[in-house]
Amino acid sequence: MKRIVVLAMVATLMAGCSSVGSLRNSKPTAAYEGSGSVGDIASCISGAWGSKPVHLVSYQEYTGTSIEIHQTEDGPAVALVDIKPVSARTVATYYSNFDEDDSWYFQEVERCVDTTLPHE
Repeated sequence: MKRIVVLAMVATLMAGCSSVGSLRNSKPTAAYEGSGSVGDIASCISGAWGSKPVHLVSYQEYTGTSIEIHQTEDGPAVALVDIKPVSARTVATYYSNFDEDDSWYFQEVERCVDTTLPHE
């Protein structure tokens, strides 16, 4: 029985990884560039998206921050945003595989990139 549970957990984790990988291998839904810091833009996006009934997972990476949207706690990622510094700017790239209209999510990414001021 333990072996079945472990196999089910591994399969679930692998499905999550493959959904994120397939999202990043697809054409981005939207990309925005601004002057705010990665941390400030990520915080703004997390706050906005957190107001919706979805599960968010955030990863701090060497190259920036990624925030994933999962429709259920154990479900695969249906959208994500990668926020990275590029030269003196910050770029937020949104990828989606939502089954429904998700324009609100990427409009919030745009709003956060546009309204977040650089750290002084």
